[in-house]
Amino acid sequence: MRGDSRLGVVLCDLRTTRGLSLRAVTRQVGCNPSVLSRVETGHRRLSPWLATALDRLYATGTMIASLVPTSGGTPRDSPGSGIPRPDLFVVILPQGGVTMPVSRREVTASLGLGIVAGPLQSQFERALDSIKLDGDVLASSQAALDGFKEAIRVSPPARLMDAMTGQVAVLDGLRRRTDGAQRRQYSTLAAHYAESLSWLSEEAGDLPSALWWIDRASHWAQAAGWINMTAFMFVRRSMVTSFSNDGLRVVDQVRPVLEMPQASPRMKGFAANRMASGYALAGQRDESRRAMDAAMDYLAQPVREDDAALSQLHVASDDLLATYQATCDVYLGYGARVIPVLEPRLASLATSSFRRATITRAKLARAYANAGQPEQACRLAWETLEAIEQIDSQSARSELRRALPLLVDRWHGRSDVQEVAHRLAPPAAATAEA
Repeated sequence: MRGDSRLGVVLCDLRTTRGLSLRAVTRQVGCNPSVLSRVETGHRRLSPWLATALDRLYATGTMIASLVPTSGGTPRDSPGSGIPRPDLFVVILPQGGVTMPVSRREVTASLGLGIVAGPLQSQFERALDSIKLDGDVLASSQAALDGFKEAIRVSPPARLMDAMTGQVAVLDGLRRRTDGAQRRQYSTLAAHYAESLSWLSEEAGDLPSALWWIDRASHWAQAAGWINMTAFMFVRRSMVTSFSNDGLRVVDQVRPVLEMPQASPRMKGFAANRMASGYALAGQRDESRRAMDAAMDYLAQPVREDDAALSQLHVASDDLLATYQATCDVYLGYGARVIPVLEPRLASLATSSFRRATITRAKLARAYANAGQPEQACRLAWETLEAIEQIDSQSARSELRRALPLLVDRWHGRSDVQEVAHRLAPPAAATAEA
């Protein structure tokens, strides 16, 4: 029976990043190397027992088991409109791995409004009553989140969203059954999941859902007294706003962070960087430079403990800071000075995060367009589009669309420019043209 090639990519990545061979893994989980090889290449379905064994070996909680397709359906493969669709998906309960169906609409109402409505949600709540609230549940959920973050690097967002939504539904249900320090722990982990789900929704092109999850993350962060996550959600809102290309709205979204006395210098640095990017989108060069200088000053200060707990995508490093500055320069129309900054970093980025490398490649395509090199710009645009087919990235697609007017205005007669323009056209426009 044919398997799931995208799940196979995730499994292969989990194995190779741990430096394990097929034989080493299969010796520990008790299966033939050819079986795992066929699963990783999408030629064989992953069985539940093997998924559970791999979760134990890779220390990914129940992440892999939650991605195993069920007879009840497959994960959604298209973005929604702010509220998950009302069809069913399967949730794995902790302490025994029992699976049960839940309704996306009922889960959404419960997470957003605290309303338990519908027979499936009532059954789910009764099942949660039987779970023992201890550190094992939190540890398993944290391990699953770490596994999901690894999978995000190479997997389409829609492949992971149902499984993560199920995890956060469990966490919120258990959170409501606790108090004091334990409630704060559950709230903190729920905020982590919601932040990651906002990224997934954004990358899938579902911006209303991204904002919905940002609101959930902010709500749970406030319940946990986690000021830095609350501040970071202003940064996340500005990232979603940037898809509108309204740079000054991006700036306005993050101003409150700079006025939050308890926000760490790291959070203020991220906010100042978003301001620099917003001013660059608006073409305000001097304001962008001043904001970026402020960001560098903030980010040079020591890291606080609750900074380290935030998203792995925002660990400050020389590469990240250089990319921040290069992004502003690209938006401001620079090309020649950006290319030697971004191009050498593609290989290392591809090793650490294929998704991040794809977004950076899209920015590099625009840098080449700014520099008057359409052939190189189109080559990188095609490479980016091929990568988008694999992982689905609205961020990378948006960066290419920002480069498109420049390519078309200057070199509309070139066949490679016309091909990129056709590929980037919205589906309806492409159909009308055909």
